Amino acid sequence: MVWGIVVCLAMLCVVLFLDGRRREKAVLRDWELALSPRAKQALAAATEQVTAELAVIDLMYEGAREHRDEGRSADAMRLFDQGCHLIESYCPTMLRSVAALSVLSRMAAAMAPPRPLRPKDFRLRELEGLALLNQFLHQFLVTTGERFRIRLYFLARGFSTLVRIVARARRRVQDVASAEPGWQELAAATHDVRSLSNEWLDSFRLLLMSLAAEKRG
Repeated sequence: MVWGIVVCLAMLCVVLFLDGRRREKAVLRDWELALSPRAKQALAAATEQVTAELAVIDLMYEGAREHRDEGRSADAMRLFDQGCHLIESYCPTMLRSVAALSVLSRMAAAMAPPRPLRPKDFRLRELEGLALLNQFLHQFLVTTGERFRIRLYFLARGFSTLVRIVARARRRVQDVASAEPGWQELAAATHDVRSLSNEWLDSFRLLLMSLAAEKRG
């Protein structure tokens, strides 16, 4: 009897979860219709700029790794250092952009429903932990505006954490005894800076939809 009740409750939870996801997708489709041509252009321009900067970071890391595998240590270290510098320069720019999105979000009467960050999108343990905490807190916030801004808060924490991790990777590679962990951290940071940037673009898209919908209303 007890097990039957437990199974029924579990099935009910699954049904409610799937129904919630279906409703969420339907709501997002409605919001997408509010995205104006001008907003689409702004999103396309931001996507192009972010993609270009990330491509340079990827290029630096791949070049450094190839030189290292070929035994060209000096060239590998030079590109490794440049790759670290690019990430360290890129993250403060994204931090300012995140802050701007947070301010602008308060101008919208209603926000498109955001989703929390996903731990599986990150390789660094620190960023995976931030995503997990974002998922946890997301469930306790009531309004979409609050959920949107807590998402931005964790994006900002992620970019700040990347700067610290890249600086640590740079120090480790300079120490021959711990060079490999430094390379591993840079590889993960190169992956995660792209994940964070994609989440920023998604947040920018949600904000544009929200502002466009308010303007139409």
